Amino acid sequence: MTALIWDLDGTLLDSYGVIVSSLRQTLAELGMDMDGEEIRRRATEGSVSDVVRFAEAKTGRPFREIKERYSAISGGRYLEIAAIPHAAGALEQTAALGAVHFVYTHRGSTTMPVLEHLGLDCFFKEVVSSLNGFPRKPAPDALLYLMEKYRLERDRVFYVGDRTLDVDCAKNAGVRSVLYSPSGAGTADYVVRDLLEIRAVVAE
Repeated sequence: MTALIWDLDGTLLDSYGVIVSSLRQTLAELGMDMDGEEIRRRATEGSVSDVVRFAEAKTGRPFREIKERYSAISGGRYLEIAAIPHAAGALEQTAALGAVHFVYTHRGSTTMPVLEHLGLDCFFKEVVSSLNGFPRKPAPDALLYLMEKYRLERDRVFYVGDRTLDVDCAKNAGVRSVLYSPSGAGTADYVVRDLLEIRAVVAE
């Protein structure tokens, strides 16, 4: 059985616009004026938590307080998030080939509401988010949990993401990585410019 485990933000969800603007508003409330591109770079090369830690160091405000304010701002905007082009098609086509779908994301309480709003929730056998409490990527614990629970064959498991962090997570779990990169830049076992290209990966 082939299993595709998907990241969400930047992979299936076109959410970076909402993430960046929500972070920028959060920082502005703390008196920090950071360029949107700089916020995006820090968030995509690392994570939202890395931006929050940066703000904590600059302002002395507690990490939890900053993160909760960001979550309140971004959580109220989840309906603005769209699907990445061809996300549903890629899920449908690979499911037709027998692939089983899972999610592992750092996104928290808005994970299921976003998927339900976009009509994507029906594709996934299980969704693992930050609410499950696993160590954050690139730690492989969440992937290993899914592999053990569903008795997935390691050589037929692919972790699909859009960042080096996701590639490293796949490597640490001993599974193959698929990097979604519209520019074609990046290094992984497979690099796809369009999500529909994943069909060819599964069909191998």
